[in-house]
Amino acid sequence: MRFETGFYGFVHIGNIGTESLCIQDLGLEKRQNENYYYNNKNRDYPGYLFQYTLEGCGIYETSDNQYRLTKGKAFLLSFPDEGSYYLPPAKTREDNWTYFFIHFYGPAVEPFFRRIRDITGPVMSLDMESAAVRLFFEIFHSLQCKRKLEPYEDSEWLYRFLAALLRNIELPSGRSANSHVSAAMNWMQTQYAKPLSLEEMSREIGVSLSHLSRQFHKEKGVTLIQYLTGIRLEHAMHLLINSELPIHMVAEECGFSNGNYFTKVYKKVFHITPEQYRRQHRVITDVRAAARDNE
Repeated sequence: MRFETGFYGFVHIGNIGTESLCIQDLGLEKRQNENYYYNNKNRDYPGYLFQYTLEGCGIYETSDNQYRLTKGKAFLLSFPDEGSYYLPPAKTREDNWTYFFIHFYGPAVEPFFRRIRDITGPVMSLDMESAAVRLFFEIFHSLQCKRKLEPYEDSEWLYRFLAALLRNIELPSGRSANSHVSAAMNWMQTQYAKPLSLEEMSREIGVSLSHLSRQFHKEKGVTLIQYLTGIRLEHAMHLLINSELPIHMVAEECGFSNGNYFTKVYKKVFHITPEQYRRQHRVITDVRAAARDNE
């Protein structure tokens, strides 16, 4: 396959995207019959680099590992980094390393970077048809057509790219979720209102709680109790808005042991009590209703 190369830089003057996440530059390159080597310890600027092999082969090397970056392999690193990457010596005149890269920065990147590296290490495999790769070619082709991105459009795109990348890594296409993880999710989604323990859940599923906890966190990125609490809070928010149930009954309907504990958990997550949330929503609803009546 023939890939058209190109390099595009981004200027952010007076753009608050630099305070969260934004792209510095991106491109598609083909390295062939040349000396191409980067020692990441010597990179004196901050940021992150994602580089994905389209054809040929490159090398990413650390003090204790050497990774062959063949088609479908990518690395993700932050600068400075202990490793280096380079084009290996050619065995034939046709040998090359064709790849696309994205150099980006911002504090909002860190949670994605940490989670991805925890799962994959520095090097990962990614199908050419994956959402993240498709997203790259969408923006690359737009830039090739001389379309100027609107302010903050690169930040919006980068968030979508990182989310797509993480989603693919946590649950790759063609790989079904672990059966025990799926069973746990189904159990919590249907039994959340009952005062049952996670120990009871794991016994019903037929696996030890410790093993299930490790597998669940690995695949979903949250603990069992965080997932269950999230389900309970979502249902609680619905009842607070759409019912007149007192707080202690909302708590019971959603599987919390009592109203005080429910309020404590709710405030820790949302920084507001259930009663305050209910009052605020009603104020917003009343204002909207009055506006409609005055139209």
